[in-house]
Amino acid sequence: MRDWLFILDPSEPNLDGKHPTKDRVLDLAKTASRREWWLARRRHMAAGDRIWIYFATPVMEVAAVADVQGEPWEVSGDAKYPWRVQAALNLEGTRALYRSPVPLAAMSNQHPQGVPLVRDSDLALLLSHAKV
Repeated sequence: MRDWLFILDPSEPNLDGKHPTKDRVLDLAKTASRREWWLARRRHMAAGDRIWIYFATPVMEVAAVADVQGEPWEVSGDAKYPWRVQAALNLEGTRALYRSPVPLAAMSNQHPQGVPLVRDSDLALLLSHAKV
């Protein structure tokens, strides 16, 4: 199992065509948790991996978590995000992170870019906040 850091830009519509606020993502975890996540490059994700959702500037904190449902697949007609992966927002973990998010300042990866693997030094902190 691998842990990935997925960066959401709150100023850019994503997921369901709306701006991904912490409130919106928590609502999605309650009502429509299973979704396609967009990837700029293929990642070696597999069912059982986790995606930790980092809300970029101005929020700058990890405030949700999702469980990967399968391997990424390629789509045509999307030059910016040609890959998709199915993942379901983990309601309990997302609720816990919503109440107690992990600020970027507390993480060792101070400059996350793309969809990197979570550093070992950050995983214990994320797990303790998500209570998963």
